[in-house]
Amino acid sequence: MRRLAADSGPLIAFARGGLLNVQRQVSGEVLVPATVFAECCRDEAKPGASALIRARNQDLITIRPDGETPPGLRAIANLDPGETAALAQASIAACPVLMDDRLGRKVAASYGIPAIGGAGVLLAAKDRGLLDEIAPILAGWRDWGYFLSPTLLDAVLQRAGERP
Repeated sequence: MRRLAADSGPLIAFARGGLLNVQRQVSGEVLVPATVFAECCRDEAKPGASALIRARNQDLITIRPDGETPPGLRAIANLDPGETAALAQASIAACPVLMDDRLGRKVAASYGIPAIGGAGVLLAAKDRGLLDEIAPILAGWRDWGYFLSPTLLDAVLQRAGERP
């Protein structure tokens, strides 16, 4: 990948885990819509906020103004503003969106926007030798309350060679 547009959920997970550098190595430029950055960093005490602010200052992430929302996307009431902004940014930049929300990924597909989840980035990082194991990372995410379906978790760990 040369770049991707990020939604808040996986972005926070990478920030909390100290993995924004790994995410950048896999993804290339990480475009963060202003709405997503505000969701993540409005309160610096929120998990991952200070790491994201440092990442912005170190050019690990690029904050972009929110783009024009594609027609019809606003009508999908169950997407939050950050998900909508991430999809709009991906549409404008003609790049994949980093998103784990099931509805958001479904909407991305309907607009022809490729989507990759946080676990997909971890798999790519392991494939490139940037990480030795991803199971402990995913376990940490789940411990923080980040939802990963058991089916997805099993499939990812199987693909990573970390599940018999």
